[in-house]
Amino acid sequence: MKIYLAYKQTWIDKNKLKQELSFLKEILEQNWKNKVFIYFFDWDSNLPPEKLNNNFLNEIETSDLIVWYINYPEKSEWQLLELWMAYALNKKILILINDSVKDKYYLVYWLGKVINFKNLIDLKKLLNNQQLHNNYLGNK
Repeated sequence: MKIYLAYKQTWIDKNKLKQELSFLKEILEQNWKNKVFIYFFDWDSNLPPEKLNNNFLNEIETSDLIVWYINYPEKSEWQLLELWMAYALNKKILILINDSVKDKYYLVYWLGKVINFKNLIDLKKLLNNQQLHNNYLGNK
């Protein structure tokens, strides 16, 4: 299974973001044997904008699951675009949303499976739930 991880990148401390994304990548790849595409690690920063747009659309189209990671109160227009593309392509969507910001994103709850978490340790426990994996993530 291929997973596309969408996240807010603008105005976020890059070291903190790298730590969070590495943590999520490890859970989704090592524990579940999935390939995870994360632009922070996998994109070519020298691409012109038109190639970047085609590349991200291709990554969403070829992914089985879109994971939308929400850990910050400010919305990201790029992240919303990724979510809209995934929804338009009828992709499975898993929304990981921090309890401290969930009230700012109430409209996303109808788009896919939602997992509310308190912190990254809590999120790891929730994602390592084998029943969640079998019932939702393991099936296309």
